[in-house]
Parts: sequence; structure tokens; C-alpha cells
Amino acid sequence: MFSEPDPVVLAIVAGTLDAAIREMTVTMRRTAMSPVLAIGNDFSNAIFDGTPNMVLQGQDQPVHLGAMIFATKGVAKYFADDLVPGDVIYHNDPLTGGSHLPDMTMYKPVFFQDELLFWTVNRAHMDETGGPLAGGYNPLAEEIWAEGLRISPVKVYSAGKRCNDVIDFMATNFRTRRQWLGDFGAQFAAVSVAERRLLKLLEHYGVETVKSCLHSLLHRAEQLMRQEIRRMPDGEYHGRTTIESDNHGSGDLELRAIVEIRGDEMFVRLEAPLTTRSYINSYPANSIGGVYLGVITYTDPNIPHNEGMYRPVHVDLGPKGTLVNAEEPAACSMSTSVPYAHIAEAVRMALVEALPDRAGAGWAKICIDCLTGIDPRNGEHYGFLSHMTSWGGGGAFWGQDGEPAVGAVEVAGAAMTGDVEAVEYMLPLHIRRYELDPDSAGAGRWRGGWGTVLEIGPVDHTTKVSFIGDGMKYPPPSVLGAKSPSDRERVFRKYIAGSEGRVRVPLHSVLPVHPNQYIEIHCPGGGGVGDPFERDPLQVEEDVHSGLLSVNRAQEEYGIVFQLEEAVDIKRSLRTTRVLDRTQEPSRGIENYG
Repeated sequence: MFSEPDPVVLAIVAGTLDAAIREMTVTMRRTAMSPVLAIGNDFSNAIFDGTPNMVLQGQDQPVHLGAMIFATKGVAKYFADDLVPGDVIYHNDPLTGGSHLPDMTMYKPVFFQDELLFWTVNRAHMDETGGPLAGGYNPLAEEIWAEGLRISPVKVYSAGKRCNDVIDFMATNFRTRRQWLGDFGAQFAAVSVAERRLLKLLEHYGVETVKSCLHSLLHRAEQLMRQEIRRMPDGEYHGRTTIESDNHGSGDLELRAIVEIRGDEMFVRLEAPLTTRSYINSYPANSIGGVYLGVITYTDPNIPHNEGMYRPVHVDLGPKGTLVNAEEPAACSMSTSVPYAHIAEAVRMALVEALPDRAGAGWAKICIDCLTGIDPRNGEHYGFLSHMTSWGGGGAFWGQDGEPAVGAVEVAGAAMTGDVEAVEYMLPLHIRRYELDPDSAGAGRWRGGWGTVLEIGPVDHTTKVSFIGDGMKYPPPSVLGAKSPSDRERVFRKYIAGSEGRVRVPLHSVLPVHPNQYIEIHCPGGGGVGDPFERDPLQVEEDVHSGLLSVNRAQEEYGIVFQLEEAVDIKRSLRTTRVLDRTQEPSRGIENYG
């Protein structure tokens, strides 16, 4: 049993953990080499105690952080007593707690006075896995062995000595060897800087005091989560979502979440079809992380984000061999988006019933592109998982509009698209256009965030593009009476365009894009919450003034007619009228600007 720590000491320990995590993040941003990390921030950091329990997760990628709990426990179990100070472990295999092969994780056990007291952990999405298709995503894969190098837990530093043979073996398998080695070094720097901070903490306060504080932080998060669950009425709630066809013989696939509230505990059961012979299967750690994300979007964001908050949440993935409980040899490179986002979405749709005053609508899915080729400037291979080709709008929450261009729910705004100039400097690509896409947001009392439109193409070479993900058929769902549009303008639309016209790109395809061509991409906005006819007319007027909502959409979706009295100053001359009965025809016609 641990005694209750001094509140001031507890606050200092919690602040030191937070500062260590932030320093890990800054270290990664400043030292990583590949664009997906240096520009996109597609990495996550966490600190575990010696057990290991996650005592703090960074403000990073939600898709990484839940699964890291199980991966770190798996690595600790794998090595058991075969650990000494100076060891560093590397790993990516979904069979032992990984998510998909591009997410490569580094673990550093931290010893003090010969006792294992912490683990510092960094998970980073690498731009290459060594598979038959560059970039780590293979929509043609039917088995995990077609997706790249699987790394079971292996020491890359042993008692402080660099294991050059192991590191060289891995680097040899990757086309972007130089970039991978640079990113690997960035990970090592991140876990090492956190280790130094934790050792100073232990030296200052002593082992027992620090242990007591960690125990208190975990317990506090658990109690706060239990309070949140008690706010939800006891009962069983249902949510569902649809995964678009994988083009491997499976049609659209339905995934269901059944959420049961019993007092201060939550039980989540998933029902999913059998695994497919494609890259959209999810292994257990990744799927449980998706459930966790769905749950915490309905809870107080001020709860400390550590493993304690997940203790009252019990997850049943159903029988083995399903889409969400995959077994070897199921392919899974797309799993961190499909079905991860769908798992979170199904849980969130169920919780709308339990807690409507915190209802959240669907976010745009990730329908992303991986561009690979040889940079004509230096003859080196490059791989670019382009966040900006998939950054749609976020879903609205009760009382709050969705955020524009924030990305999918599995990244929740933590991943970045980067400056256009930075992308063009690092890669042989030219961005012709990148802006918010008008009329892309789902209507509601609180509307979704706007999506984007992008035009990007290769410079002086041909790039091979994997068009991967979900969202070309179904728009993000809206809730509580908000409009869920079925029209084609609120799904992903992608074209290969050029002087000879443009061709619509199908999902789950791999196609070349030549120097005289570019990709044109329209990303949908997020879903809305609540009846659109209850939206404040001034907010609708503001959206029209911004140019992001057309007057036609304003009438169609909000029942508001805009008419110009004078065309001199649009903002001052625009008048609004409201159709109070959604069944009646507007009393005024619509006049376009100009």
C-alpha cells in the first residue's frame, strides 16, 4: 500500500512527467528526417512505470496511445528478467501488441538503484517497411508478409552498446535507408532525454515518494473516469458503422458496438465480420485502442490521460478471426484508420444515446495517399504519406462546431499537414492548390468542420501513388437531427488530372502519376449535430460571408434565404430571412452575389 503523497510533491511529479513528454515531442520534431515525422508529427510518446502501467501519454496521436499500453506490456513480458540498464528495444509486430508495420516503437527501460522503475516509449510512423510496395501500405496485400518487415521485440542497444548488426539488418530492408536511420536516431534521442529527466526526479525525491505519486495519479484518473460513467444512465446502447468494400471480394462491411453501462463500469462489445483478404484487418491492441478513443471523446478532457482512466472500461472483441480480432496471417497495414476509426465511430454513435448532451458527429475518414518514387534531385528513394491529401473536417460536438481541416478522428488534430513550402523543399512535389472546400461541411445546429481541396503533382519524375483508406462512398454521419447528406459532394473525390482531362480514381488502387499530371482531391467536412433549422441565422450568415457556404446550400439545408439589396458592400447589404416551417417554400428567391 502507498501512503497519500504531499499535494505539492504530487503536482511537481506530475509536472515533471509532462515536461519530459513535451521534451520528447520537441526532440522528435527537431531531429526526425522523414516528412511524415518532421512535418506531419505522426509519432507519439508515453511514460510507463516499472510494472508497466502508462502513467502519462503525450498530446499525440490517439491511434498510437491506446495500443502502446498493450505493446509495452507485451515487450516487458517478452524479456521478463532479461533486462539491464542501457537496454533499448525495438518492435512493430501486431502479433505482440503492435498496430501496423509502419508504426515502429522504441522502448527504453529506466533503472534506478538496480530497480526497473520506468519505461520511456516512442512510437513513430516510418515512411517505409520494406514490403513489395514502397511506403508501407499495400492495398493489394492478402497476407501480412506482403506488407513489409515484421520486427518481433529485439534489443537494438544491449547494456548501452549499440547492436550494429541488428540495426543494419533492419535498415538494409528499407528503401529509404538514410531517412530511416535518421528517424531511428530521433527516437533514441527522445526516449533518452526522458530517461535523464526521470532519473533526476528519482534522485531528488527518492523511489518510494515517486512510486506513491504514480500510484495516486493512476488512482485519480480511475476515480474521475468512474464518475463520468456514472453520469450515463444504466442500460445497453447500440452503434453501427459501415466500412466500404475492400475490392478483394468483400462488399460493404458492417461493424457494430454494443455499450452497456452498469453503475461506474462500462462494457463494450464489438460485432464484426470475419477477416478479409486485404489490408483492413485489425489486431487486438489496435482495436482496443479504437474503443478507448470512442469512449474518451465522451468524457471530460481534463481527466489525466493515463492507464487508470481505462480501468473501468471492459472490452470484448468477440471471437478470434474477425475484422477487429485478427490472427496471423491477416494483412493489416490500413488498420490504424480502417477499421480503427470505424470502431471509434461505432462506440461514439452508441454513446449518443447514453449522453446526448455530449453528442459528437462523425469526422471525415482517412482516405489518404502514399506517394513513392526516386527523387530526381539526388537519386534517393522517397516515401511520403501525405496527410494533406486526406485532411477533411472534424465532426461537431453538442454546443460546438467542428474544426476545419483537422483530419480524421484517429489523429484528432495531432497530426499536421505542414507548410506547403516545407513539403516542396523536402520532396520532388509541387502543390498547385490547397484551400478549404466550400459547402463541404455537414449541416446541423452545430455544423461540421470544412474539408479541403488539394492539387499536388510530381516534379520531373513519375510517382507511384497508393490511394488507400475509406470515405469515397459514405459521408461522415451526423446525429440528433442533423443532416447526413448522401450527395457526392460530401465524400472523398480524387482525380488524376492533366492537359488531357481528368479521371476519377478508385479506392484501394495503385496508379502512376506522371510529370505532366497532378492529383486533384476533394476532402469532405465533418458531420453536424442537432436540427439545422435551429442554427442561429447569424452564424449561417457568417458562413455565407466567409465564402464557405453558398446561398443555395443555406436555403436548402438551413431554410434561410439570402437576398442582396445592393451589390456594393456584400457584408452590409446582405439581408437574411428564415423559413420557420421546413415544409413551406421560402418567401423570397435566391439571388447570387454579383
